[in-house]
Amino acid sequence: MPHERPAPGSAKDWLARAKGDLAIAEAPLPDGAFYEDLYFHAQQAAEKALKALNV
Repeated sequence: MPHERPAPGSAKDWLARAKGDLAIAEAPLPDGAFYEDLYFHAQQAAEKALKALNV
């Protein structure tokens, strides 16, 4: 059964996107990757979670 996505722009949508960015930020760093890429996703997760509060 396909995963149902929340309505675009809704608080649930922003939280789902934040969780996705956080999952990437928590993943092990692959060889040749930069920590800055993980930091970016952690920052994006925080921004999207805050955006969910303001919807």
